[in-house]
Amino acid sequence: MKKTILLLLSYISLTVSAQLPSGTWRTHLSYSSVTQVAETPTKVFGLADGALFAYNKATQNINLYSKVDGLSDNKVTLIAYSSTNSTLMIVYDNSNIDLLTEDGHIYNIPDIKDNQKPFNKTINKVNFEGSIAYVGTYYGITTINLTTRLAENTYLLKKKVLSTATFNGNIYAATDQGIVSASLSSNLADNNNWTLINALKATDLAVFQNTLVGVVTSSGLYSITPSSYQLLKTNTAFTNLFVVNNVLIVFGLKQLSYFTSLAQETIVSGTTYYGLSALDPTITTWHAAGTAGINRIDKSGSSYTKVTLGYKPTGPMANNPYRMKFSGNKLMVVGGGAYYDRYKTPGQMMFFNNEQWSFQKVDTILAQGATARDFMNIVEDPRETNHYFVSSYGEGVYEFRNQKLVKIHDHFNSSIQAHALVGTASHYDRTFGLCYDKDTNLYVTNMHVSNAVKVFSKNGTWTSLNYPLIANKELLFEIGQTKKGLFWVISVEVETGVFFFDTKGTLTNQSDDQSKFFSTIDYLENGEQKSLKPANFLCLAEDKKGELWVGTDKGPVIFKNPSQIFDANYMESRIKLPATAASPITGYLLEGDNVTSIAVDANNRKWLGTDANGVYFVSEDGLQTIFHYSTDNSPLPSNKILSIAIHPTTGEVFIGTDKGLVSYTNEALTSQKKFTEVYATPNPVRPEYDGSITISGLKLNSSVKITDASGKTVFEGTSTETQIVWDGLDKSGNRVDTGVYSVYASTSDSLESFVTQIVVVK
Repeated sequence: MKKTILLLLSYISLTVSAQLPSGTWRTHLSYSSVTQVAETPTKVFGLADGALFAYNKATQNINLYSKVDGLSDNKVTLIAYSSTNSTLMIVYDNSNIDLLTEDGHIYNIPDIKDNQKPFNKTINKVNFEGSIAYVGTYYGITTINLTTRLAENTYLLKKKVLSTATFNGNIYAATDQGIVSASLSSNLADNNNWTLINALKATDLAVFQNTLVGVVTSSGLYSITPSSYQLLKTNTAFTNLFVVNNVLIVFGLKQLSYFTSLAQETIVSGTTYYGLSALDPTITTWHAAGTAGINRIDKSGSSYTKVTLGYKPTGPMANNPYRMKFSGNKLMVVGGGAYYDRYKTPGQMMFFNNEQWSFQKVDTILAQGATARDFMNIVEDPRETNHYFVSSYGEGVYEFRNQKLVKIHDHFNSSIQAHALVGTASHYDRTFGLCYDKDTNLYVTNMHVSNAVKVFSKNGTWTSLNYPLIANKELLFEIGQTKKGLFWVISVEVETGVFFFDTKGTLTNQSDDQSKFFSTIDYLENGEQKSLKPANFLCLAEDKKGELWVGTDKGPVIFKNPSQIFDANYMESRIKLPATAASPITGYLLEGDNVTSIAVDANNRKWLGTDANGVYFVSEDGLQTIFHYSTDNSPLPSNKILSIAIHPTTGEVFIGTDKGLVSYTNEALTSQKKFTEVYATPNPVRPEYDGSITISGLKLNSSVKITDASGKTVFEGTSTETQIVWDGLDKSGNRVDTGVYSVYASTSDSLESFVTQIVVVK
């Protein structure tokens, strides 16, 4: 199936103004380590941490490529350029493929991804032979015609294919079982026509000066014939090779060799070669140098000169926004996480402030003999800028000041305790939640210990609070304090629930404290009391009215009037959705979803992140879903949402997923007085998209008309709140044709005016 998408390149500068237009999506991906490059006549594409970018040779600008700019998917794993067809092949981790042409068009080839046969579809390598791309996978080979832009043939070899080459009328494939071959004139779909010619475990193949050559990891460079193979060059560093302009380039992480003949080798060493690309290696070779970005090797005469350029975009240090918080206008991010056991993720602290990303280096920090890892949460001292506390799943709480580690607070030097089942063993000081109270005392949740709440007072001393209701709980996550001083703690999975306590402002005297643990939700429906026992409580957010929205595996539940929470007959509530023509059966909001994160915007509307279904943007009371964002209709890199945070000044919504961070500039905080920031989502509307199109940024009760290029009206309606939804159909109920559609809006006190355009590709 062919999909054609016009790439609307509206690149956002790496340094943009603080206020973006409403409806703008941005990606905030990591480009820490560049591992692949692909040179074209005008650009050098780089792949870093699953994100694609390009260095423009003429302008020296760096452009970013993502779903925001028209790519079909997320997390790129492989890039390869065909100079014959002026096409960059982009391979994703789910085996989806895009073809990016020199004129900026993208053609999607989803055939391998969409194949329903039960085999591993991971793509290992792409080799070009004229207009044919041989795609090596775990199941065999699929060919793609770069002229017709269609997947043509699949050869189920039932072997992991690492590389291919055609030579003297035969096709050769390096597999995990050895090198197999078949005649190109035979039926390649018939396994009987393929022969295992030797057991050489080559990782890459190419044809050079009428010789089939291959590299074997930890061995070297070989020549290969249908009946034998011969070691030409012993080198344990070689892992890859390619041929361009009659030059054989063989490389590994620490060595690069140029062969102008099999007997003539020039070695260029002393750097890190993750990937190489060259259109003409007699002039220039580009190489991916990991954290050093994209660099270059220039040839002059018989010598090669390494040029350090360090080209790569700025961004967060990792695509792991596990927890996010704003401190003023500064976004603080930790990349880590754990659950019952450790993930052993290197400690990551990232900051986005004034449109710039920065991060705290922690890779040299040792805690109890191990490097910093599994960061869980972060807060900034409200009394001192750049003074941070970071919780961890095993080493206690890290304290940083002005980019330097001050102290690690653990069971050796504080009231933090080690896991009750292991006593005082190292690496079991499990902490998670962090929050400051109104008196600037720091509260910390300490898991699976007798005194689960620790307090680091403003005078620098540690105190333990004893609450039997949460003693020895396995997974105590977030902690927070409401505007009126009530503390809450989320207990996840084992003995799951939400715990509330009130210290009455006396840390040293718990005799007057109140506390209560909710594992069951009691609510009224039509005057009848009902109960719900979620299998999991996951998050909590206080809204503008002081109501507490709690995310569970049964959707959100609400604690209204929290000042009465300790009353014996206190009742919670659920959001019962009204019946509509489209949904005649009533139900509860997100009843079947794990709500993992909740954020409240300036208009008291809620952004609800889920474990598998993306983000729901709902009205203040939750009765109306304004929009449901997923990977199908937005640039979200994944439907698994880890965290959401909203910029307190601009309203930009930062959405952290397990595949990286994106942000969305929400509509203006109040209804538009003029039609100046109207936008449509999605836009452009792609051929595979069959959902509704939302037009946002309107005034309340605006009359909306959509016309085609000839001026014919295809849709009319009235906006609710500041939006209207169009199903993409004309007045006859048919899907509209490919084209540009104009949107006009008016209110009772204004003339009709043009507000935006929508591009539809049928």
